[in-house]
Amino acid sequence: MKQPDVHGAKRFIRPITYGIIAGAIACFLLLIIMSVIMGFKDMPQAVVSVVSLITFIFGGFTAGFVSAAYSREKGLLLGLVCGGCLFCILSLANLAFDGSGFGIIALSKLAAVLFASALGGVVGVNKRKKFK
Repeated sequence: MKQPDVHGAKRFIRPITYGIIAGAIACFLLLIIMSVIMGFKDMPQAVVSVVSLITFIFGGFTAGFVSAAYSREKGLLLGLVCGGCLFCILSLANLAFDGSGFGIIALSKLAAVLFASALGGVVGVNKRKKFK
């Protein structure tokens, strides 16, 4: 019986971890900047929702980009995994603070962050200079 390839799985854990951390930090920094801006100027709820979605998409792109640039292979897969993990983390945080359930809006955010993180993964793999 053939043993599972543990080394192959381990070489993707570090890039995925770095990507998730980078994506979460990018989301956190952008949300801080937007909260400072909203502290000075009153914005309608529709604008706040769009800004949060754009922040979430940028965080997903960053997560996919960093993980794929670090690994230099399988960018689409790494980007999708990072986007899915980032969505789970931010959705659980949203559930903890807001208490609202999942709906069509959450599914559209999932699709948007998966697309952005996959795109970031493809861009990160095709980056010329090695990222370490």
